[in-house]
Amino acid sequence: MTQARRRFIVQLAVAFAMTTSLFACEYPSSNVPIDEASTPATATSVSMRLPIPVADTAFAPYYLCIDKGICAKHGISLNLEPGSPELNPVKMLSQGTDQFAVVGGPEILFTAKSKGAPIVSITLVHKDSNFVTLLALKGSNITQLSDLQDKKVGFFYGHISTDVLQMLFKKEDIQVQEVDVGFDYSQLITEKLDAQWAFRTTAGITLPAQGVEVISINPDEYGITTQGHVVLTSEQMRENQPEIVQAFTNAILESIAYSIENEQEAIEATIKRDATFKQEVGQQQLAIYNAAIENNSKIGLISDEDMEKTKEQMLLLELLPKDFNTQSAYTNQFVENYYQEN
Repeated sequence: MTQARRRFIVQLAVAFAMTTSLFACEYPSSNVPIDEASTPATATSVSMRLPIPVADTAFAPYYLCIDKGICAKHGISLNLEPGSPELNPVKMLSQGTDQFAVVGGPEILFTAKSKGAPIVSITLVHKDSNFVTLLALKGSNITQLSDLQDKKVGFFYGHISTDVLQMLFKKEDIQVQEVDVGFDYSQLITEKLDAQWAFRTTAGITLPAQGVEVISINPDEYGITTQGHVVLTSEQMRENQPEIVQAFTNAILESIAYSIENEQEAIEATIKRDATFKQEVGQQQLAIYNAAIENNSKIGLISDEDMEKTKEQMLLLELLPKDFNTQSAYTNQFVENYYQEN
């Protein structure tokens, strides 16, 4: 590698590290009040904890639920709260701080439920989403999973991607040297790592946009299929205030459908929360997010087959007890009621 090339890569790595640092840590203003005139006096105020503290088009349906008065129409005044390691959705929901929450996938739900968390999923947003991927530099000797045998791979310990990738390597009987790098992609860019975890909707978009050519190795190509965001409520809310859970579910499902039909408004709602969010990033994200939403036969429906598949994959790493009852962790009651009424 020439000195000029090396200097360019280092500069790019620093710039990307700064970008991902903002992505990981910055708290944007996520609560944009709706017109008070459109809010019924009897609207019930609820809060929903998001999984990360940044604006993203994955959350555009919730932004639009507020901005377009959809939540208000259903008698809900929704407050969106940023998540973080200290303010994680499962914790904040379990202790009653929030009434609803979003987590990155059913793996988080199942793990928490198996440990006694009093929570239940009411909606699956992204079906067969397969957001988690492995990135390697284009032009490297890495083109398929087996090429990573005994190689250095960047992980993010404590993140949902870790379980997915460890399932993948376990299933394919491939040993790698795990390096905990979090959101920092500088080691991949400077060729200190052979591959690194990523979401197709984040680094899978932003790295190529910054001139870093990569190839993706997708777990679903090796039989590891993953679901995307699930919306949770507490067992207490489900049992004691089902009418609020139903109204919230109705509003969210309507907002998801609206977001799909109005992509530009979804992007604008995201930019409203973070002025630095890029239009082109939003377009690429929505192409992935909306495809996963529309994979489902009905928006929001939770498939028994998908949940059992998730359990089977988690058992590869003994992340769940074998007798774990997946159906204890979710319900289609509210989604089904919505479609019966509409």
